[in-house]
Amino acid sequence: MKKTLLAIMLIFTLLVVCSAAFSAEMQSYTLEGLITEVGEGYFIMADIGQGEVRVNLDDTVTAYDGVASKDGMTIEQYVYVRYNGVLTRDVPPQVTAEKVSCYVVSGTATDILDNAFTVEGDTVLGTVLVHGYEGMPPVYRGVPITLYYNGVMALSYPPQITAAYLVVPTLTGIVSSAGESGFTLTTDSGMVYTVAVTEETTLFSLPADGERVTAYYDGLPENETTVSALAVAVPEAENGQSAPEI
Repeated sequence: MKKTLLAIMLIFTLLVVCSAAFSAEMQSYTLEGLITEVGEGYFIMADIGQGEVRVNLDDTVTAYDGVASKDGMTIEQYVYVRYNGVLTRDVPPQVTAEKVSCYVVSGTATDILDNAFTVEGDTVLGTVLVHGYEGMPPVYRGVPITLYYNGVMALSYPPQITAAYLVVPTLTGIVSSAGESGFTLTTDSGMVYTVAVTEETTLFSLPADGERVTAYYDGLPENETTVSALAVAVPEAENGQSAPEI
């Protein structure tokens, strides 16, 4: 009887150890962040935890979800990458993607609520209630907006999602010719815009010549170089989004 009990215990212990080893082997890890470079069979992303990582795409391994596809990855997409936990010692470190996901909503901001807003006009979802996140840029009614999320959606009416990364119309550059009615802004690419400031513009004080600022506005027709600022603030952080000082 004792021998039988001992054998059962040994078998049980072996099963537990094997199960744990199998689970560890099957465990997946996730990266998330903006794509900063796209190449043949790979892209580089700025992961929120690891920093810069090269993600290799393998025809026999990598699956895709949302709007992601092998030949459809672009700079400034916010993506989720599942991999097996192995990062190489290269600079930047490399992983082979098991799955690349990219979930996006595009439309026009409508109702503005406390830490939430609605987006109308998405070609797939129609109207969506979006919950914000700490450090997101300001959202104004009537402004075109693109946002990325993790694919999780509450099946309410309208459906609800939580934004992970938000893109609204902005211009960032150096101020010159500042006056009471606005200023000239020169972007890093050398484009020059006239930014008008009104009583409805949110800002603590008119920026000074030589100061680097971000102007939020309601969209820009092609070839138009004059905008009316909804807000003027310090720029977003270079490696991500941060709450503007408005």
